[in-house]
Amino acid sequence: MAKKKNDDVTATVTAVVVPPNEVRYKGVRKRPWGTYGAEITNPIQKVRVWLGIFKTAEEAARAFDTGAKMYHCPNAKLNFPQTNEDNLENANNLET
Repeated sequence: MAKKKNDDVTATVTAVVVPPNEVRYKGVRKRPWGTYGAEITNPIQKVRVWLGIFKTAEEAARAFDTGAKMYHCPNAKLNFPQTNEDNLENANNLET
């Protein structure tokens, strides 16, 4: 049986360039005047729920995460997934 010869394989990596006004968080969009809006879809009523306007994209993304936990929990896809330590801390805060 003949051995197969491995050919040299080269890979090309392409960098993704994100325009400066594009937001990379789920449920967040940049408003024309520089603030960030957050909204989420209510899966039962099939309507969008406006969560508010925020100074930073991160604040808007955190608002989306809060809404996602309300509407989609436990299967929520979050912008900032929590670690087990965060979950434990939040559970302790609810008890007090």
